[in-house]
Amino acid sequence: MSNLPSVYWIKGRSLSSDQSGLSHMERIFGLEEMAKLMSQGKITALKINLSELGYDHYLPPFFVINMFQRIRDTGMIPMVTDSGSLFKGSRFSGYDWTKTALAQGFSIGDVFENRFLLAGGYTNEEGNTFECEGKHLGAVELGSLLTGSDNVVVMSHVTAHPLLGLGGAIYNLGLGFLTQSGKQRVHSCLELEYDEDRCDNCRTCISYCPTGALSEGPSKISFDPRICNGCLGCFISCPRGAMKVKPEGIPIFQESVVEAAYTARKNIKRGVFFINFLVSVTPQTDEYPFSDLPFVPDLGILASEDPVAVDWASYQMIIRSPGLPGSVVEDLNVLGKGQDKIKAITGVDTAHLMEYAEERNLGSRECEFFIST
Repeated sequence: MSNLPSVYWIKGRSLSSDQSGLSHMERIFGLEEMAKLMSQGKITALKINLSELGYDHYLPPFFVINMFQRIRDTGMIPMVTDSGSLFKGSRFSGYDWTKTALAQGFSIGDVFENRFLLAGGYTNEEGNTFECEGKHLGAVELGSLLTGSDNVVVMSHVTAHPLLGLGGAIYNLGLGFLTQSGKQRVHSCLELEYDEDRCDNCRTCISYCPTGALSEGPSKISFDPRICNGCLGCFISCPRGAMKVKPEGIPIFQESVVEAAYTARKNIKRGVFFINFLVSVTPQTDEYPFSDLPFVPDLGILASEDPVAVDWASYQMIIRSPGLPGSVVEDLNVLGKGQDKIKAITGVDTAHLMEYAEERNLGSRECEFFIST
């Protein structure tokens, strides 16, 4: 028997009633690894990506509702969780996070039985500090809901990511269970630079800045890098691209996310399972306050116990897929099968993220690939 991790592909097409979205989730519950997870412990946290208001292609609540109900029906106690943002967006405080969830169709009280909670509590700071193996972090702060759960199912909406290359399971696990302090620790390697020539003084960025590093100037925005916390709020919100991340910090950020992901996985009491949704794959992550058109067709769902394997398979499927006309990949002239659409969009090498994840024993790119029928 092979020791390689298994990755399962549930195709995106629905040609009859037994291939609906409901049946796709049933197939996931029919997997041996998922069945094993449901037999261990009681509390199962569903880790999602709650998007910013204005992001139009987020994962439909239907998938989360169905997963919640199926877990509850097995006798487990499901929770739905995520973390707040480091910048001042629509998920910055516990109150804003809850309002955003309601606005996006998550009926918290009725459907989720009031078990729709921030991993770090209402303040985003309820958690503990754990030793972190690797070159950069030393330690990282994890939300109490992660460490208090028996099992975790990580449900990731796959997108491009401006610094990691691919936004998937590693990104969701490595940042999504951190407290505000934990995220700040991971982001501490990032430095922003301000291109004043691009600024048209629209002031959009100021409302996203939590530290006061951005303020109104006489004719342009004023930027004080000494008090910038690298939250990326200005970077993702500026319509003119006036804020850029200094490239030397990007590989360190990738490695820091991996170290945080390894620490999070290590401190889950029992089991963890990863589900990557390759639907509405956009050039922006769910943290952006807007979303461009998807740039590849919907490719279905990938599932695995291994976050590296499921992310690498997602990356390869996106590369091998044809691009969608009218999307950013047509602008970049990478519509063809086999062209690295992720790198063309982000300018970032996803392979470095994966290589360091393997080095830190988070998982393996080598896997056995199965098509679920």
